[in-house]
Amino acid sequence: MPNLLLLIHVPLAFALLCLGLPFSWLRLASLAAGAVVHLGVVAWTWWVPSVGGTGAYLGLDPLGHLFLTLISVLFAATSVYFVGYHQKRLVSQRVFLACVLVLLAALSLVCLSRQIGLLWVAMEAASLAATPLIYFRLGPRALEATWKFVLMNSVGIALALLGIFCIAVSAGASEGGAVSLTVSDLIAGAARLDPVWLRAGFLLALVGFGTKMGLAPLHSWKPDAYGEAPPPVAALLAGGMTLGAFTGILRVYQICNAAGLAAFAGFWLMVFGLLSLAVAAVFIVGHNDYRRILAYTSVEHMGIMAVGIGLGASGSYATMLHALHNTLNKGVLFFLAGFVWRTYHSTRIRDVAGMLHRFPAAGVVLLAGLCATCALPPFGMFFSELGVLLAAAEQSRWWVVGVFTFTLAVVFVGVMTAMLPMVFGDPPVAAAGEAVGPRWRRTAMLAPAGVLALLALALGTYQPRAVTEALAAAAACVSAPGASERVAVQDPVEVLP
Repeated sequence: MPNLLLLIHVPLAFALLCLGLPFSWLRLASLAAGAVVHLGVVAWTWWVPSVGGTGAYLGLDPLGHLFLTLISVLFAATSVYFVGYHQKRLVSQRVFLACVLVLLAALSLVCLSRQIGLLWVAMEAASLAATPLIYFRLGPRALEATWKFVLMNSVGIALALLGIFCIAVSAGASEGGAVSLTVSDLIAGAARLDPVWLRAGFLLALVGFGTKMGLAPLHSWKPDAYGEAPPPVAALLAGGMTLGAFTGILRVYQICNAAGLAAFAGFWLMVFGLLSLAVAAVFIVGHNDYRRILAYTSVEHMGIMAVGIGLGASGSYATMLHALHNTLNKGVLFFLAGFVWRTYHSTRIRDVAGMLHRFPAAGVVLLAGLCATCALPPFGMFFSELGVLLAAAEQSRWWVVGVFTFTLAVVFVGVMTAMLPMVFGDPPVAAAGEAVGPRWRRTAMLAPAGVLALLALALGTYQPRAVTEALAAAAACVSAPGASERVAVQDPVEVLP
């Protein structure tokens, strides 16, 4: 039977190896091995389910299982990408690679946490592990981006903690004794929770975890962090860190849903989601830095996911589908951003053009990533965004339909107008750097991006039944009070006491 603690112990063990191994290639091999072994353990939990119960601090319900799998796939692809991206002259490589694996362990703990206090601790650990990764170039701009990340995420995590305190008060107001903060216990006793304190707890948790997720208005750390961190690190933040923060919001939303506050929570999720879409639309148009454009597309996609959950059961499945494809697409685009940076040594769009002429394989994958993130069929984001739109129309929320459609159209025009010349434009006469390096290095950088792009295209064209069931089970956890516990009984996995 799979031991869930392996999902935390494996990356931590390989992180220690990265700190102790004497040679650069051994440390890179350790990073790749740790991520791949972690993915193997995650696959084991799908193929060999084991008997479990409820009320434990650690466990896997369908929501956590789905997000854990997506995070593990992204880290495995990124670890291979690092082999081509990293250079031996990096002084702090030991600490850098170790922090990547510690980040994987912390996000795994977020997905495994069945107690909201433990989830908060895991998210803070993930933030601390990510901080040295942003301070990669060791320059003044990197320092500014790192401090902005630390400052805003510290405010966010403090607000999230206040939200958890409010939820504890809402439970203690009726209990009068010891309060359990496990999700299953709070859902089971949701009828006895004080609604005033629960509303306050949800709003604080939404703003707190939303800061880490990148929801507007506390999103301003994202463009700086994604612009200064190495592109593969930006991929981990955009596709992994955001899922961890979203998990925190969803756990609190589950409690509100069970307590009969789904309409209240859903309204505020839609407000923050639509605000994020509007902010992304405003800042994407006319931007000349392709990495910052990708950062604002991350703000946009986080807003879409928030709106989908806010629409209730009819939008939950579309949200899970969007989370899946966002993870894949962010890996593709930031991997290509790293390839472009290593080739042209510039983040300005006007310095990069004609990728199809100079590097046909990279140009094709970049074009696929742009089509995917702009929700062009047959990529999966087309169907997820259409699902959110139909859910809003089904509920006659025409204000949501209007804002959602308009902002998506603006983002589409802004991204395609800015970044398509990178693919099809005339190559610059004198490009800085005609090649990333040896052929094996280019292959190590392009292969993970190509695999993720093909996977996104395949899942958009045909979705296997197992994937559909996993998405539906995760959506049911969020949209139906107590559904996570009912699903866990039907398809149990190991829960640690």
